[in-house]
Amino acid sequence: MNKRIFNMLLAALMVGGIAACDEESSILDPENNPQGVELELMVDEDLTDALVMDAEAAIDATLGPAPAVSGLEFTEPPVVFAEPPDPEIIAAARTKLREECRPLFQQAREAWRSGDTETAAELAFQGRLCVAEALIMVFGEEAYDNLWERLEHVLTWLEEGVDEDTSDLIARIVQLMDEADAIKNGPEIDNQLALATERLLLALQIGNRERHLQRRQQMEQHARFSIFMAQSAINLSLQVAGEDITERQIRAARHAQHMVIQAAQALENGRHGLAFHLAREAVNVGLLVVVLEPGVTEANLVEVMVQLSAMAIQAAEEALAGADQQGFPAHLLGHAKMLKDKADLIAATHPRAAVHLYWHAAVTAYGVILLSSDSA
Repeated sequence: MNKRIFNMLLAALMVGGIAACDEESSILDPENNPQGVELELMVDEDLTDALVMDAEAAIDATLGPAPAVSGLEFTEPPVVFAEPPDPEIIAAARTKLREECRPLFQQAREAWRSGDTETAAELAFQGRLCVAEALIMVFGEEAYDNLWERLEHVLTWLEEGVDEDTSDLIARIVQLMDEADAIKNGPEIDNQLALATERLLLALQIGNRERHLQRRQQMEQHARFSIFMAQSAINLSLQVAGEDITERQIRAARHAQHMVIQAAQALENGRHGLAFHLAREAVNVGLLVVVLEPGVTEANLVEVMVQLSAMAIQAAEEALAGADQQGFPAHLLGHAKMLKDKADLIAATHPRAAVHLYWHAAVTAYGVILLSSDSA
C-alpha cells in the first residue's frame, strides 16, 4: 500500500518533467511549475527540520513545559496528568525521529542534489511517514485530528489574505486533506492512520513555505516578530484555559512552548526560515488550546472567538490610551481591528475561516498589550 501511494505521488510530481536544482535554486522562480515547487519543498532543509522538530515538540510536551529561556516567559497553570505518558513509548518515538526520520530527509536532499528526483521523492515520502508513525505511537488518532485542525487554520491564513499565496498551492493543500480523509475513512489497510497522517504532514509542509523574495530577504525580522506573536498566542491561550485547563489543552500549550523555544534557538543560529516556520505553527497550535476548552463546541466556537477578539482589542485600546498613535503598537492594533472586521463579514457564511481570523485578531491585540507593558 505504501508503494502504491508513493507511485501515485511520484506520477503527479513527474508531470512536465522535473529537473533537480542545486542548493541555491529558488522556489520563487516563476519558471518552476507547481509539481517542481512541491518536490523541492519536500526536501527543503528548513521545512523538513520543522516537521521533525514540530513532532519532537509535541512529544516533549508530554514530559513537561519548555525550558526557561531569556526573553521568553510563559505562565502555565499547574496540571497533573491523570494518565502519565508511558516513558518507554516516549523514548521509542523520540529515538525514531532522531535515528530514522531525520536521516531519511537528509538522504532525500542528497538524492535531490545529485539529480535523482525519483529517489528523492520516495525518501521524502518515507521520512514523512516515519514522522507520522512516531506521532501516532504517542498520540494515536489525536495526532491526525490536531494536524487537521491546524491545516484549516493554515488555509484561512492563505486564503483570507493574512498571507499571500497562489491558488495552485491552496488547491494542492485541499487535495491532500481530501486524500488523507479518503485513506483514513476508506477500506482498512496496513498502517492506515499513519498513511493518512503523512498526507497532512505534506500539506502542512506546503503551507509553511515562504514564496516571496522580499520576505526571504527580510526573514530575520519576520522570524523575530513571529516568535513574539507565538509567545503572545500561547500566553493568551493559557489565560483562556485558566486554572481548570485540561490535559489535552496543556499538552497543546506545551507543544507550542517547545516550538517557540526551538524557533528562538534556530534564530540565534541564523536559521531564520526554520525559526519563522516553527513560530508561525506555534500560533496555530495555540488556537488548539482554545478550541479544546470545555464547553466550546462547533456551534458556539464563532461566538467564543468574537468575544475573545473583542475583549483583547478593548484591552489593547486601554493599554495604548495616551500613547503615541503613530507607533508600532498602534499600527498592530489597527491590524487587529482589520482582521476582526474581516472575520465579522464572513462569520455567517464561512464560520471556520472566521474563527481563525478572530484568533489572529485576538493574538495581535494581545501582542499590543505585551508591547505596552514592556515599554511601561
